Amino acid sequence: MQQTSTDRRPIVLITNDDGYQAQGIAELAKVISKHADVYVAAPAEPNSGKSHSITVGNALTVKEINGFDAVKAFSISGTPVDCVKLAVSTLLPRKPDYVLSGINHGSNSSASVHYSGTLGAAREGALLGIPSVGFSLNNNDASDFGHAARVAESIFAQMLRLAFADGYTYLNVNIPEGKPKGIKTCRMVNGHWDEEALTTTDANGNRNYELVGTFVAAEPQATDTDEYWLRNGYVSVTPCKLDVTEYKYIDILKFNL
Repeated sequence: MQQTSTDRRPIVLITNDDGYQAQGIAELAKVISKHADVYVAAPAEPNSGKSHSITVGNALTVKEINGFDAVKAFSISGTPVDCVKLAVSTLLPRKPDYVLSGINHGSNSSASVHYSGTLGAAREGALLGIPSVGFSLNNNDASDFGHAARVAESIFAQMLRLAFADGYTYLNVNIPEGKPKGIKTCRMVNGHWDEEALTTTDANGNRNYELVGTFVAAEPQATDTDEYWLRNGYVSVTPCKLDVTEYKYIDILKFNL
Protein backbone atom coordinates (compact mmCIF):
# COMPACT_ATOMS: atom_id res chain seq x y z
CA MET A 1 0.00 0.00 0.00
CA GLN A 2 1.13 3.52 -0.75
CA GLN A 3 1.82 5.46 2.42
CA THR A 4 1.61 9.22 2.76
CA SER A 5 4.44 10.93 4.58
CA THR A 6 3.86 11.63 8.27
CA ASP A 7 5.71 14.95 8.16
CA ARG A 8 3.38 16.72 5.75
CA ARG A 9 -0.28 17.12 5.06
CA PRO A 10 -1.61 15.01 2.22
CA ILE A 11 -2.41 16.63 -1.09
CA VAL A 12 -5.96 15.98 -2.30
CA LEU A 13 -7.24 16.64 -5.80
CA ILE A 14 -10.98 17.36 -5.90
CA THR A 15 -13.04 17.23 -9.10
CA ASN A 16 -16.60 16.48 -10.18
CA ASP A 17 -18.87 16.09 -13.21
CA ASP A 18 -21.36 18.87 -12.37
CA GLY A 19 -18.89 21.64 -13.14
CA TYR A 20 -16.76 23.86 -10.93
CA GLN A 21 -19.71 26.11 -10.03
CA ALA A 22 -21.74 23.28 -8.47
CA GLN A 23 -22.50 23.54 -4.78
CA GLY A 24 -21.44 19.98 -4.02
CA ILE A 25 -17.80 20.48 -4.97
CA ALA A 26 -17.55 23.71 -2.96
CA GLU A 27 -18.85 21.95 0.16
CA LEU A 28 -16.48 19.02 -0.37
CA ALA A 29 -13.44 21.27 -0.81
CA LYS A 30 -14.35 23.20 2.35
CA VAL A 31 -14.47 20.19 4.67
CA ILE A 32 -11.50 18.33 3.18
CA SER A 33 -9.34 21.45 3.54
CA LYS A 34 -9.39 20.82 7.30
CA HIS A 35 -7.38 17.64 6.75
CA ALA A 36 -5.29 18.19 3.62
CA ASP A 37 -3.88 20.63 1.12
CA VAL A 38 -6.67 20.74 -1.45
CA TYR A 39 -6.54 21.56 -5.15
CA VAL A 40 -9.67 21.77 -7.30
CA ALA A 41 -9.66 20.93 -11.01
CA ALA A 42 -13.17 20.65 -12.39
CA PRO A 43 -15.00 20.91 -15.72
CA ALA A 44 -15.95 24.37 -16.94
CA GLU A 45 -19.41 23.01 -17.79
CA PRO A 46 -21.57 20.14 -16.48
CA ASN A 47 -20.35 16.76 -17.74
CA SER A 48 -22.81 14.27 -16.24
CA GLY A 49 -22.93 10.88 -17.89
CA LYS A 50 -19.50 11.22 -19.50
CA SER A 51 -18.18 8.11 -17.75
CA HIS A 52 -14.47 7.70 -18.61
CA SER A 53 -14.47 9.80 -21.76
CA ILE A 54 -11.48 11.99 -22.61
CA THR A 55 -10.92 14.83 -25.05
CA VAL A 56 -8.95 13.80 -28.13
CA GLY A 57 -7.87 16.07 -30.96
CA ASN A 58 -8.79 19.33 -29.25
CA ALA A 59 -6.75 21.49 -26.88
CA LEU A 60 -8.02 21.98 -23.34
CA THR A 61 -8.43 25.48 -21.91
CA VAL A 62 -7.42 25.93 -18.28
CA LYS A 63 -8.40 28.94 -16.19
CA GLU A 64 -7.41 29.60 -12.61
CA ILE A 65 -10.59 30.54 -10.73
CA ASN A 66 -11.70 32.03 -7.42
CA GLY A 67 -14.55 31.01 -5.18
CA PHE A 68 -12.91 28.23 -3.16
CA ASP A 69 -11.48 30.39 -0.35
CA ALA A 70 -7.76 29.63 -0.01
CA VAL A 71 -7.96 26.55 -2.25
CA LYS A 72 -6.18 26.82 -5.59
CA ALA A 73 -8.74 25.96 -8.24
CA PHE A 74 -8.89 25.49 -12.00
CA SER A 75 -11.72 25.19 -14.50
CA ILE A 76 -10.94 22.97 -17.49
CA SER A 77 -12.78 22.80 -20.80
CA GLY A 78 -12.95 19.02 -20.75
CA THR A 79 -14.35 15.96 -19.05
CA PRO A 80 -13.87 14.89 -15.44
CA VAL A 81 -11.21 12.41 -16.54
CA ASP A 82 -9.44 15.16 -18.49
CA CYS A 83 -9.38 17.17 -15.26
CA VAL A 84 -7.70 14.37 -13.31
CA LYS A 85 -5.18 13.65 -16.05
CA LEU A 86 -4.19 17.29 -16.51
CA ALA A 87 -4.09 18.09 -12.80
CA VAL A 88 -1.91 15.10 -11.94
CA SER A 89 0.46 15.51 -14.88
CA THR A 90 0.77 19.30 -14.97
CA LEU A 91 -1.17 21.51 -12.58
CA LEU A 92 -0.35 20.14 -9.13
CA PRO A 93 3.03 20.53 -7.41
CA ARG A 94 3.30 16.76 -7.04
CA LYS A 95 1.21 13.62 -7.42
CA PRO A 96 -1.77 13.87 -5.06
CA ASP A 97 -2.22 11.39 -2.24
CA TYR A 98 -5.96 11.14 -2.90
CA VAL A 99 -8.47 12.00 -5.61
CA LEU A 100 -11.99 12.86 -4.42
CA SER A 101 -14.84 13.40 -6.87
CA GLY A 102 -18.20 15.02 -6.11
CA ILE A 103 -20.34 15.66 -4.28
CA ASN A 104 -22.57 14.62 -7.16
CA HIS A 105 -26.15 15.82 -7.57
CA GLY A 106 -27.99 12.47 -7.62
CA SER A 107 -26.96 8.95 -6.64
CA ASN A 108 -24.51 6.80 -8.56
CA SER A 109 -25.32 3.39 -7.16
CA SER A 110 -25.33 0.11 -9.08
CA ALA A 111 -25.03 0.35 -12.88
CA SER A 112 -24.63 4.12 -12.71
CA VAL A 113 -20.99 3.54 -11.75
CA HIS A 114 -20.40 2.76 -15.43
CA TYR A 115 -22.07 5.93 -16.74
CA SER A 116 -21.13 8.51 -14.15
CA GLY A 117 -18.51 11.16 -14.82
CA THR A 118 -18.09 11.45 -11.05
CA LEU A 119 -17.03 7.83 -10.85
CA GLY A 120 -15.06 8.09 -14.10
CA ALA A 121 -12.84 10.66 -12.39
CA ALA A 122 -12.40 8.43 -9.33
CA ARG A 123 -11.60 5.48 -11.57
CA GLU A 124 -8.97 7.53 -13.41
CA GLY A 125 -7.37 8.37 -10.08
CA ALA A 126 -7.19 4.67 -9.29
CA LEU A 127 -5.72 3.92 -12.72
CA LEU A 128 -2.96 6.37 -11.84
CA GLY A 129 -2.33 4.49 -8.60
CA ILE A 130 -4.01 7.09 -6.38
CA PRO A 131 -6.58 6.10 -3.72
CA SER A 132 -9.83 7.66 -4.94
CA VAL A 133 -13.44 8.15 -3.86
CA GLY A 134 -16.59 9.29 -5.65
CA PHE A 135 -19.24 10.92 -3.43
CA SER A 136 -22.89 11.27 -4.52
CA LEU A 137 -26.02 12.59 -2.80
CA ASN A 138 -29.29 10.83 -3.57
CA ASN A 139 -31.09 14.03 -4.54
CA ASN A 140 -30.91 15.56 -8.00
CA ASP A 141 -32.31 18.91 -6.82
CA ALA A 142 -30.52 19.30 -3.50
CA SER A 143 -29.81 22.82 -2.25
CA ASP A 144 -28.22 21.75 1.05
CA PHE A 145 -25.09 19.62 0.89
CA GLY A 146 -24.21 20.15 4.54
CA HIS A 147 -24.93 16.66 5.81
CA ALA A 148 -23.41 15.05 2.70
CA ALA A 149 -20.22 17.05 3.21
CA ARG A 150 -20.06 15.94 6.84
CA VAL A 151 -20.36 12.31 5.74
CA ALA A 152 -17.61 12.81 3.16
CA GLU A 153 -15.37 14.45 5.75
CA SER A 154 -15.96 11.63 8.23
CA ILE A 155 -15.16 8.94 5.68
CA PHE A 156 -12.03 10.73 4.49
CA ALA A 157 -10.79 11.27 8.06
CA GLN A 158 -11.29 7.58 8.77
CA MET A 159 -9.42 6.69 5.57
CA LEU A 160 -6.48 8.74 6.86
CA ARG A 161 -6.60 7.00 10.24
CA LEU A 162 -6.84 3.57 8.61
CA ALA A 163 -4.04 4.51 6.19
CA PHE A 164 -6.28 3.30 3.37
CA ALA A 165 -4.07 3.78 0.36
CA ASP A 166 -4.89 1.00 -2.07
CA GLY A 167 -4.18 2.89 -5.27
CA TYR A 168 -6.00 0.37 -7.45
CA THR A 169 -9.32 0.37 -5.60
CA TYR A 170 -11.75 3.26 -5.63
CA LEU A 171 -14.77 3.76 -3.42
CA ASN A 172 -18.28 4.56 -4.60
CA VAL A 173 -20.03 6.41 -1.75
CA ASN A 174 -23.75 7.17 -2.01
CA ILE A 175 -25.40 9.34 0.63
CA PRO A 176 -29.16 9.35 1.34
CA GLU A 177 -31.33 12.41 1.79
CA GLY A 178 -31.66 13.57 5.38
CA LYS A 179 -29.61 12.39 8.34
CA PRO A 180 -28.13 8.94 7.61
CA LYS A 181 -28.82 6.06 9.98
CA GLY A 182 -25.30 4.75 9.53
CA ILE A 183 -22.74 3.60 6.97
CA LYS A 184 -22.71 0.19 5.29
CA THR A 185 -19.88 -1.20 3.19
CA CYS A 186 -21.60 -3.37 0.61
CA ARG A 187 -21.70 -4.63 -2.95
CA MET A 188 -23.43 -3.03 -5.90
CA VAL A 189 -26.76 -4.50 -6.92
CA ASN A 190 -27.11 -6.02 -10.38
CA GLY A 191 -29.49 -4.08 -12.58
CA HIS A 192 -29.91 -1.87 -15.61
CA TRP A 193 -31.59 1.32 -16.81
CA ASP A 194 -34.84 0.69 -18.66
CA GLU A 195 -34.80 3.56 -21.13
CA GLU A 196 -37.15 5.18 -23.58
CA ALA A 197 -36.77 8.10 -25.95
CA LEU A 198 -38.96 11.17 -25.69
CA THR A 199 -39.54 12.45 -29.22
CA THR A 200 -40.00 16.07 -30.22
CA THR A 201 -39.92 17.92 -33.52
CA ASP A 202 -38.15 21.28 -33.76
CA ALA A 203 -39.13 24.32 -35.87
CA ASN A 204 -37.16 22.98 -38.83
CA GLY A 205 -38.97 19.67 -38.81
CA ASN A 206 -36.04 17.72 -37.35
CA ARG A 207 -36.96 14.87 -35.05
CA ASN A 208 -35.15 15.02 -31.70
CA TYR A 209 -34.82 12.36 -29.02
CA GLU A 210 -34.16 12.63 -25.30
CA LEU A 211 -33.31 9.49 -23.34
CA VAL A 212 -35.11 9.04 -20.02
CA GLY A 213 -35.14 5.94 -17.91
CA THR A 214 -35.95 4.05 -14.75
CA PHE A 215 -33.50 1.86 -12.88
CA VAL A 216 -34.54 -1.79 -12.65
CA ALA A 217 -32.82 -3.97 -10.06
CA ALA A 218 -32.24 -7.54 -11.21
CA GLU A 219 -32.33 -8.77 -7.59
CA PRO A 220 -34.91 -6.57 -5.84
CA GLN A 221 -35.09 -8.79 -2.75
CA ALA A 222 -31.35 -8.63 -2.00
CA THR A 223 -30.55 -6.99 1.35
CA ASP A 224 -26.77 -6.67 1.05
CA THR A 225 -26.51 -4.10 -1.75
CA ASP A 226 -25.95 -0.40 -2.26
CA GLU A 227 -29.50 0.19 -3.50
CA TYR A 228 -31.00 -1.60 -0.48
CA TRP A 229 -29.03 0.34 2.13
CA LEU A 230 -29.41 3.67 0.35
CA ARG A 231 -33.17 3.12 0.07
CA ASN A 232 -33.28 2.41 3.81
CA GLY A 233 -31.49 5.59 4.84
CA TYR A 234 -27.87 4.42 5.08
CA VAL A 235 -24.72 5.62 3.38
CA SER A 236 -23.51 2.89 1.03
CA VAL A 237 -19.78 2.41 0.45
CA THR A 238 -18.88 0.07 -2.41
CA PRO A 239 -15.21 -0.78 -3.01
CA CYS A 240 -14.66 -1.01 -6.79
CA LYS A 241 -11.75 -2.65 -8.56
CA LEU A 242 -10.11 -1.86 -11.86
CA ASP A 243 -9.58 -5.45 -12.97
CA VAL A 244 -12.87 -6.45 -14.59
CA THR A 245 -11.70 -9.93 -15.58
CA GLU A 246 -14.21 -12.72 -14.89
CA TYR A 247 -11.64 -15.31 -13.82
CA LYS A 248 -14.00 -18.28 -13.64
CA TYR A 249 -14.24 -18.36 -17.44
CA ILE A 250 -10.52 -18.38 -18.16
CA ASP A 251 -10.30 -22.16 -17.87
CA ILE A 252 -13.76 -22.71 -19.39
CA LEU A 253 -13.60 -20.65 -22.57
CA LYS A 254 -11.12 -22.57 -24.71
CA PHE A 255 -11.25 -21.55 -28.38
CA ASN A 256 -9.56 -23.05 -31.40
CA LEU A 257 -8.68 -21.69 -34.81
